[in-house]
Amino acid sequence: MSTAEIDYLTKDFYRAISFGHSTSPDFTPVKILFYGTGILINNSFSKPITFTAESFIKAMESQVADGAIEQFMQRELHSKTEVFGKVAHRISVYEYNFADHEMPKLPRGINFIQFVQIEGHWRILSMAWSDENENHLIPEEYLH
Repeated sequence: MSTAEIDYLTKDFYRAISFGHSTSPDFTPVKILFYGTGILINNSFSKPITFTAESFIKAMESQVADGAIEQFMQRELHSKTEVFGKVAHRISVYEYNFADHEMPKLPRGINFIQFVQIEGHWRILSMAWSDENENHLIPEEYLH
């Protein structure tokens, strides 16, 4: 089974949340990538931070408006997608940066993304991620 549509959705998500220093971000596409209200969970800290697609957009827009984020880049490095019927799961290893996009070693993490197929098209149902740290290194098998 082809995962091309899932590949595009994942790229579209990372593209929609990435923006340069001189550009005004438009997070609107994020909402249409999700089924229903969606759920996003950042589990990189001591307690999970939970969002709907809409509250995630509002949080990003607020941080941009406050000047807390002037630019952001996130892109997928490696992935593995498994599909069964009309459900799919993707392990997406990403790198990100809030500053210079061309630093030699960018911070990384893993995003677990669940997809559902509705009326013949895939949508993101949920995602949960955690950034890599000294206690949780990305397993070697996820990097190839």
